[in-house]
Amino acid sequence: MNPFVFDIWLHVGREGRCFSYQDGKNLDIDLGDVVTVRLKGQPMQGLVVKKKKNIIFSKENLNTISLNNVETLVQKAAIKKEWREWLEEIAHKLYVSDFQMLKTALPPGWLGRSKLSNRSKKLWWVKLSNNDGKISSRQSELKTNLLLNGGGKWQKDLEAEGFSSVLIRNFISSGCGEREKRSALFKSLDDEESNEKKRFEMEDPQPLTLEQKLAKEKYESLSNGSALLLWGITGSGKTEVYLQITALELSAGRHCLILTPEIGLVPQLVDRFRKRFGLNVFEYHSNCSNKEKIETWKRSLDTKTPSVFIGTRSAVFLPLSNLGLIVLDEEHDSSYKQESPMPCYHARDLAIHRAEKFGAKVILGTATPSLNVWKNIKPNGNVVVAKLNQRVLNRKLPTVSVVDMRAELANGNRSLISRYLKKQLLNIKESGNQAIILVPRRGYSSFLSCRSCGEVVQCPHCDVALTVHRSKEGNQWLRCHWCDFRSRITDKCGECGSNAFKPFGTGTQRVMDHLERELEGMSLLRFDRDTTRGRDGHRLLLERFADGDADILVGTQMLAKGMDLPKVTLAVVLAADGLLYRPDLMATEETLQLFMQLAGRAGRGEQPGKVVVQTYCPDHPVILHLIDGRYEEFLKQEERIRKEAAMVPYSRACLLRFSGESLELTSKGAFHVSSKIRNICSAKDWKVVGPAPSLVERVAGKSRWQLLMYGPESSQIPIPYGTELWKDLPKGVSLSIDPDPLQL
Repeated sequence: MNPFVFDIWLHVGREGRCFSYQDGKNLDIDLGDVVTVRLKGQPMQGLVVKKKKNIIFSKENLNTISLNNVETLVQKAAIKKEWREWLEEIAHKLYVSDFQMLKTALPPGWLGRSKLSNRSKKLWWVKLSNNDGKISSRQSELKTNLLLNGGGKWQKDLEAEGFSSVLIRNFISSGCGEREKRSALFKSLDDEESNEKKRFEMEDPQPLTLEQKLAKEKYESLSNGSALLLWGITGSGKTEVYLQITALELSAGRHCLILTPEIGLVPQLVDRFRKRFGLNVFEYHSNCSNKEKIETWKRSLDTKTPSVFIGTRSAVFLPLSNLGLIVLDEEHDSSYKQESPMPCYHARDLAIHRAEKFGAKVILGTATPSLNVWKNIKPNGNVVVAKLNQRVLNRKLPTVSVVDMRAELANGNRSLISRYLKKQLLNIKESGNQAIILVPRRGYSSFLSCRSCGEVVQCPHCDVALTVHRSKEGNQWLRCHWCDFRSRITDKCGECGSNAFKPFGTGTQRVMDHLERELEGMSLLRFDRDTTRGRDGHRLLLERFADGDADILVGTQMLAKGMDLPKVTLAVVLAADGLLYRPDLMATEETLQLFMQLAGRAGRGEQPGKVVVQTYCPDHPVILHLIDGRYEEFLKQEERIRKEAAMVPYSRACLLRFSGESLELTSKGAFHVSSKIRNICSAKDWKVVGPAPSLVERVAGKSRWQLLMYGPESSQIPIPYGTELWKDLPKGVSLSIDPDPLQL
């Protein structure tokens, strides 16, 4: 009989225990099979089962209960034996149980789910009414949108296009619109493919430059399980190399997995790959619904047709047999690291480990390699490097201009933008080109302060200042970007009673308002988390910009990553100093990477590009390296500094994070664990720093403490696996282990 796994998990402490029995024999259990069984009414660790139900187990052996014969196999295993073994290896490295690792890998809703089918669901339908009321300019845009769609549209689609639910409600309240609940039929991916076919015209491979050909040849010469660093300046054609290498793997009958750090980059990659390979290209990320994720998972498990799967870091777990290629585009990006909740993994490490175990190959693509990868280039490590030093069609790299904002201030200019930048932006309009502007924060202002006593309005649940947000209509509110607490702006200061409040700092909304006043006649769009919600929010907004709906795109850091917008000739860093002086070991490396990536968005078409950086510190090393473009020289300098100080990645670190409702109990738990591991660490030449409060000590009402460990670069982390560190923690205190953290 084929092995089955019953779908229940009985928790005993932190570990799970499973029980299986059939016809008096223990079953050989594999993970993920779902079966229907009839259970006799017997206790299972205090649980009495008295009726037929579906149960999920996740491990072999242990104890038994009496079961009648298996009735039906509902679904094949969600993951095969070799992938289960791989997950168990990873679980041990990341200090989580096998079941916790399995739960992380599987798509949400897989365990214990009911059979999925096409089904009807009630959603809000927004339509125009016969009345004409007085409406704002933004509500007028909403009205036009509805008119262009026959007078009605799903509210979820309107929100995905940037129209907030508040705006829609106000539009309806004005009498210009109505809404009603309607049934929406959710179709499978297969049902939608006929519509997708209309979107894409297939394209032929592009001619490769000499550098691209050499990179492709280096990949072909790699042994299975190896990694290639594709180090190409922005605009050098890394994506075309991915496409042509993907074609090689597909023709050999192997699947390809393409990872990208941000959801915002997925739409462009999916479009590029579908134009080349048709509809055998699938996406997997958090903007997909649970149903879509499960269907993609099933497809990756069952399909025999060589296919391409594109997604963010969680896609590294897709159970693809016969996997030939894993690409990590923008490998340097910190978004590949999962920090919370456990397991705290890095998708790059898992991709390399998976390739080594199953004989696939890895491409690490970037214009600005991380120090972790750069130090492992042969002959010092086992990473092969291929460089692309020229842009496609020999287009020039953008020139960099630095504006010293101290001089602007001395000359009486207190504006957010310098006179030089204003001139450049106005030239954009005249030439018919476009600009992108990077702002470190979303929202209107970084914080709200009382000018009488200096009090900053804080989140009541977190040790951070509330950010000011403002709607198009001028309504303002406060919002916490850590716990999402929101409140109205009060008239008086809670400390001194003054009403002299003033917003400080610059967010995307404030920049938008300022530019609309300064640059009359120019149109702007905002690109951040607040304006790109929904499944296709990123794609729709970028399509609007690419189609010429705006002259300037204002956005946060997601603006700098991987986007190809040919009409963009000007890239701007508005307030560089907020990023340069973060209290973070990786601040200089990550900031230079961000600035160079942003610079690479300019001049990708026929027109040359230009970069403008506004700063109060024009002599900062990051700014100087951005001007000269010598990124490898920066890496060499950074290497010397880190080696001398024995800092990551020339040592190894592990961060233990504690969280609890009570400050006293949380600190007590941290000191208790510290006393447990100090002697073990000392014996293994590891050092323990702390425990101490975290940089942001309180989040969502919980106290946060941390314990930092660091030791020799190639050594194992000297803490016990299993429940040892958890078993004596005070009630209500949680512990999270983050091996090789990026944020210390």
